[in-house]
Amino acid sequence: MSATYASPAIAVPTQTPVRRRDTRLDVLRALALLMIFVDHVPGQPLEHWTMKNFGFSDASELFVLISGIAVALAYGRKYDLTNLGSLTVKAWRRVVTLFAAHMAGTLLTLGIFVGAAWLFLRPDLMTQVAIGPVMEAPMKGLVALTTLGHQLGYNNILPMYMALMALAPAMIWLERRNPAMLIAVSALIWALAGTWRIGPPRTLEEGVWFFNPLSWQFLFVIGYVGARYIARGGRIGGSPGLLAASITFVLFAALWTIMGLGAHSSLSLGLPFVLTGFDKTYLTGWRLAHMLALVYIFLSVPFLSRITRLDHDNPLAVIGRHGLAIFLIGTVLAVLAQAIMAVIGNWPETGLLLIANGVFIQIIAAYWLDMRDEANRKKAKSAKPVAAPTAGLSPVTA
Repeated sequence: MSATYASPAIAVPTQTPVRRRDTRLDVLRALALLMIFVDHVPGQPLEHWTMKNFGFSDASELFVLISGIAVALAYGRKYDLTNLGSLTVKAWRRVVTLFAAHMAGTLLTLGIFVGAAWLFLRPDLMTQVAIGPVMEAPMKGLVALTTLGHQLGYNNILPMYMALMALAPAMIWLERRNPAMLIAVSALIWALAGTWRIGPPRTLEEGVWFFNPLSWQFLFVIGYVGARYIARGGRIGGSPGLLAASITFVLFAALWTIMGLGAHSSLSLGLPFVLTGFDKTYLTGWRLAHMLALVYIFLSVPFLSRITRLDHDNPLAVIGRHGLAIFLIGTVLAVLAQAIMAVIGNWPETGLLLIANGVFIQIIAAYWLDMRDEANRKKAKSAKPVAAPTAGLSPVTA
């Protein structure tokens, strides 16, 4: 008789179901990115059909809210008392990545407009999208661009996002100890920034950053805290009274915007600017309330949740998985479209063609990025050594 060793049943690999990513957040992110792209090509017909035309907020608010939710999913649930340092490093690495993407978009924007101005003898293009102050003092302008003291038009949302990601570790820490305190501190900062017009200053022009991070952090924090609350088993939505109020407010905002009434003083109600203004820089009250009302409706109506839960390979889901890359591609394509329309004429047909081609390019890029990531995962998995089972062996007599 000879003794041999065999692995027990528990050592045999078993087929476990693959957990697929919930696509709803990706789909909403993709819709925000595509609307931002369309809004960044002014003068074409589709510009009049994005959400900014039917309410007080626009795709920028949706993008920032989703970013707060995404940080909660990526960082918040992994935090404990022992790993805040590693999460801080990870968040700040993301800031470096965002800075690189922002500078790439900024330099490409400069190159497109300066190149078009030189090639087509159009010096007026040198004054577009806040390029003028940079051209007046190039050395000072390049320093201002690098230090974020000056931001070109349509290239100003990533600096705000960088600031929020830099503060994310402190936000994560405070939320774990007292979510209500985080909301209160965030609301106070938002109110003070809007009341006293406080924010990071511009260095080549008057005023503060177009997307003031001291104001926009409030929406980011709301998204973060809301996502953490749901992750703990909480529920947002479902109150008939709040749902009716939200729908009423959204319809009112749509009517007000469609009628083109703008920031009429009758909507101030005698209250401070930060509560009843329409200002985008300070994310004033009407804009913030409109976005929160839309979110409450989405969370309260199951049908809306179902229609955004698309297949993993749906173009919107794929675009949403690559938010930063698609945002950068969309920004460059939008700036290129602006330059083309400025040179050949602002015809509706030209704008539609440029938008269609831009969306097609973003879809192709998203699928390519998806295939690249999948190939990298397979390569990493195949390169990982498989250790022979050594524990839990039992003798079997043959």
